[in-house]
This record gives sequence, C-alpha cells and structure tokens, in this order.
Amino acid sequence: MIETKTLEVYYHGEKVGTLAETPDRRIAFQYDAKWIRGGFPISPFSLPLDNRVFVPAENTRERFGGLFGVFADSLPDTWGQLLLDRHLDSMGLSRGSVSTLDRLAYVGRSGMGALEYYPSHESDFSINTAGLDFDQIAKECENILSSKESIQLDMLYQMGGSSGGTRPKVLLYDSGKDWIVKFPSKTDSSANGIMEYEYSLCAKTCGIHMTGTELIPSKVCDGYFKTERFDRVNGAKVFTITFAGLLEADFRAPACDYEAYFKLVNVLTRGNKKDREQLYRIMCFNVLTHNLDDHTKNFSFLYDEEKGWRLAPAYDLTYSKTYWGEHTTSVNRKGIYIEKEDLIKLGVDAGMSKKDCMSIFNELQEKTTVLEKYF
Repeated sequence: MIETKTLEVYYHGEKVGTLAETPDRRIAFQYDAKWIRGGFPISPFSLPLDNRVFVPAENTRERFGGLFGVFADSLPDTWGQLLLDRHLDSMGLSRGSVSTLDRLAYVGRSGMGALEYYPSHESDFSINTAGLDFDQIAKECENILSSKESIQLDMLYQMGGSSGGTRPKVLLYDSGKDWIVKFPSKTDSSANGIMEYEYSLCAKTCGIHMTGTELIPSKVCDGYFKTERFDRVNGAKVFTITFAGLLEADFRAPACDYEAYFKLVNVLTRGNKKDREQLYRIMCFNVLTHNLDDHTKNFSFLYDEEKGWRLAPAYDLTYSKTYWGEHTTSVNRKGIYIEKEDLIKLGVDAGMSKKDCMSIFNELQEKTTVLEKYF
C-alpha cells in the first residue's frame, strides 16, 4: 500500500485547500487561493483566511493524529475506528501502516459534516437498507465489540465506519431524511435506547432545540434510539465543527468550563441571544439530569453562508457517568456539587438577565423530574 502524503479538501464541490504530511508526521494545511477570495475560515481561531502554510502544534500528534481539530472532526471515533480497523484486517492491511491521512482518505466523501477528502479510498459497497433487522444489526455490533467474526462487517463498515461517538451505530436514509441509529455497547443496559429517547422528549419540553427522534421497536430490548442528523438537510451537507475542533481541545479529558462555551457562542454568533439561551438550557439540563459526559465534542456549531455561525441542535443528552465521578465540563469551576447559584452566575456573566436565568432553571428543575427514575 502506498502511503498517502497529500489530500485535497473540498466543500460543496469547491476546493478549500490541501493537507500534507510534514517530516515529523504533523499534517500541514494551506488554503486554496480561490477559497481565500470567496470562502470562509473553516476553523476561525486556528485557520484564519490566509495564504500561509498552517502547521498544528506538536501535541496534536497524540490528540488528533497530527491534524487540526476541524479535520480530526471528520475522523470516526471509537466505534468507527474499530470498524475501519476490522475492514483493514479483512483486506490484509496492517493497522499500523495506515497513516492519519490514509484514514481521512478512507472517510473520503462520507464523513460527518460537509468536508470531503480526495483522492478517496472509500470502498464501493452496495447496501440495501430496506427492511433492516435492527435486532440482527445489534447482534453483529456485539460480535464486533467482542472481537468475533461478523457476517455483516461490510454492511456495518459502510453504514457506520465514518460515525462519531463510542456506541455502535449506523447511518441511514429513511423517509426522506438522514438518521443515526444507536445500539448498546457491552457495558450498556437494555434500557439505553428508551432512556435516551425519553431524555430527548424531556429536553424538547424544556425548550432545547433537537432534531427529530424516534424509538425503533425491538424483540430483545426496550428499543433502539434513532435521531435525525443535523449535518444533513434535504440531502445537502451542512458544515459542522465541534467545540473540540474549534478549541483544539482533547475531548477525552476535562478541558473546559461552561464559561468558555458561553464566550465561544457569544464570539462566533455575535451575541445571538437564542443560541446563548440554548446553551444555558443545555447546561442546566445536563446538571439536573446527571449527564456527566458533557465533553467538548458533544457541542457543535453549524455554518450557514447567510446566517453565519449558529449553535447546532443539542445531541447526546442522556444519563451518563465518568470514571472520576464529575462533569467533563465544569460549571463555575466545579465538576461536582454544582448549585443553582453556579448556573445562574454563568448565565448572568454571559449576558443573560438574572431573572431569565432563575426562571429557566426553575422551569427545567420541574420538568426534568420525569427522568429521576434513571438516576
């Protein structure tokens, strides 16, 4: 296998720029001259529109495989990486011989968000998603997680090899919309699907903007959580970047406080009140419902050429724990024992009125009691 040394980055058919591996295996980036004249900065803090060659910091080799965060967002997370590794094994390729640029090439046109990478190494599978047996898919996911052979490896890789997150999932097109369907990991209970579904319903009653959600029936568990993708609208790809990608932050460890999130929202959206209130509602919801896994990759921005930067709909809102027992993102410098006053202080410091902050907290405190059975 010839190792990939350069890749071209595209957005909606337009060349954004070029990625190239440096001798120390960091991945440099340079914008295309035409994109500089008419495009937008794909990572405003790290990659402003400039003709120079951008080289990421040394610590990105461990954090993002040597990439800038916006490109690392395109790479699959734990589940997708596992599927790609198994796919490489099936082709007789050594996982260690596949570079970061090679992995982006395998993502090609199928990554989350709107960036595409050429030349692509995508495998050309033909998968018929009509009449899928989700219980069988869940069983095959279990086989993959247990390092067993799977008769559906090609299908799982095609449908989930570019996905983010740690839980097994597939990406599919159904009823004119793009969806994500999640399946249990080895440590999950059979109630995980219905729990995340009920969390989504509760979040919507709390005024939190989310995409459509459904619960797929099952004969072996309480159901599988299905959620509409926000990076696809009417079949078109929407530019998406996570907070982790923007801040070049390691999402696997506590790295931020919600104070930084509010500053980020205020700066990028130019003080958009709706987005600021959304973030406040999500923060309160996470604290009130014991969602400790509120890391930097569980928040994203969308870019629209007319509206500019906007906070993405909320996602991954469900009961969760961390091995250290605290929120991944701190609240007023606290990861545990967070009080109402801490939440209100951050909202007020971000530009909201104290009256609104108190009213929203009280509203969510009452409405989230329906989820107390889970924590």
